Amino acid sequence: MSNLSVNRRESEAGDRPVELTSLSSFVVGARLVFKVMVRLFAVCLLLQVFLAGLALFWDPARWASHTGFARLLILVSVLILVVSFIARLPLALRLRSAGLFGIILLIAVSAKLPSGIGYLSALHPVLALLLFMGTVSLARKTDAFQRERKQEAAKQNG
Repeated sequence: MSNLSVNRRESEAGDRPVELTSLSSFVVGARLVFKVMVRLFAVCLLLQVFLAGLALFWDPARWASHTGFARLLILVSVLILVVSFIARLPLALRLRSAGLFGIILLIAVSAKLPSGIGYLSALHPVLALLLFMGTVSLARKTDAFQRERKQEAAKQNG
């Protein structure tokens, strides 16, 4: 049994009646916005790592860019979470969206920790890696959900 089939049963158990009804164009549009936002978020994470690299290896004054861009990332993660509800996505995808927001908050906290507890501060890049992997995973799960939804609609229509 594949992981996808296990997750499919788990994630849609409570959302099944909603998904078999026709969706408004607003919800369909929100799903498209969600898909695009998650992909843009992944690209922004790569840019954030690049900004950290610039500050570390080229010019320490670039840390201000890294810090400022992090504020934008927090905002985008909140928007992804809000859009996941507007798009009426399954609970599993909403929870993954909330998880991204939670990880980004932990990253912000780890950046502000004093140097005396450096072991916890060292989690900052590890959490960033987890955030990127979680974002890519969310994008893949969103694609799988949309493919499944199209297959169900095709079965219903003919």
